Amino acid sequence: MENKRKRKRINFAEKQGEIVIDVESFIKNKSSENVKKIQSTKEEIEIDIYFDKHYYLRNQIGDENGKRDGIGYEFVESTLLKATKHLIYYALKIKGFTFINFDEGFKQRIILTQHFNDDSTDLNVVVEYHYLSMHKYEVTVITALRKDNFYFNDGSFQIELHEDHTSDLNKNEMGKVKKISTFNGV
Repeated sequence: MENKRKRKRINFAEKQGEIVIDVESFIKNKSSENVKKIQSTKEEIEIDIYFDKHYYLRNQIGDENGKRDGIGYEFVESTLLKATKHLIYYALKIKGFTFINFDEGFKQRIILTQHFNDDSTDLNVVVEYHYLSMHKYEVTVITALRKDNFYFNDGSFQIELHEDHTSDLNKNEMGKVKKISTFNGV
């Protein structure tokens, strides 16, 4: 048997150049250790804001106790806009929580309570959200009131909005307000 010469080996250490990170490679996400991102998409929604006559009169004229201070359009609109991402978060996370009304059935009203860092009285806004089409909704402000410890009906939900962009979802169950969940604002 004839001695064969050993084949020359390729030295990869010498040939290794710049390390290239493949953006198309498999990475880790919330579902799997090995995924490849294909696409990102962004959906937009449109929300029409309406003021019910009840709220409008309370803001403009008042009630038997006089004009209600601190429930002006700018406060209420700001609270509505802040609450949107919190409402969507809770609707996706909490089984049984919904804030969108459809044509049929019971009309769910939500209480949006804005807390202020300056120790002023809480702003409570009672609203109804309705589905119009896949990307279009309407919200109607039923009433607004500045009051701490605002009472709301059994079975109703309240979102407490804090100045640090966090919130709490509460539910009145048999006369007792229970915290259901918290959102850290991220």
